[in-house]
Amino acid sequence: MTRHAIIEYIKYSLRAKRLHGVHSPFVYSFSEEVLYAPATKSTDTRLPKLDLPVKYVDLILKISEHYHCNNSLLLASATSDQHQQFDLTIFTESNPGTWLQLFNKHFKSITTESVIIVPAIHSTKRHTAKWRRLYTHPKILLSIDVYGIGLIFFRKEFKEQQHFILKY
Repeated sequence: MTRHAIIEYIKYSLRAKRLHGVHSPFVYSFSEEVLYAPATKSTDTRLPKLDLPVKYVDLILKISEHYHCNNSLLLASATSDQHQQFDLTIFTESNPGTWLQLFNKHFKSITTESVIIVPAIHSTKRHTAKWRRLYTHPKILLSIDVYGIGLIFFRKEFKEQQHFILKY
């Protein structure tokens, strides 16, 4: 763990909320039904192999199951050319400089039921800066930081931009 990651973890620990203090009905429901729900013993073969700590892979599996994500995409570079719609899109951590470019390029494939997963959002200063830039994008109305990964949701009911830091 880098010095930056340790400092970010301390900040995260001080800011992160549990169910108490979450005033968004969607985020409260997500926390109760997905984030803090027991891990399932799923071996979902629809998801690509992920190089993440087990607890975050479990969370992604719970998200996939809870929101019935049938079409998953692992986006590794801005050169990937996908035109179909995906329920679950996972960015790779290798180059955070491409995250915003990937989002803009694939925005048309995002539906109101889509979820974007952004891994390693606090591993380096660059990752943290690019994550902040991504979640403040005007087209993103709901983002959740659980330290190891960032979650972006798109729902019709979101009217204004909200960012949550949740304990996990």
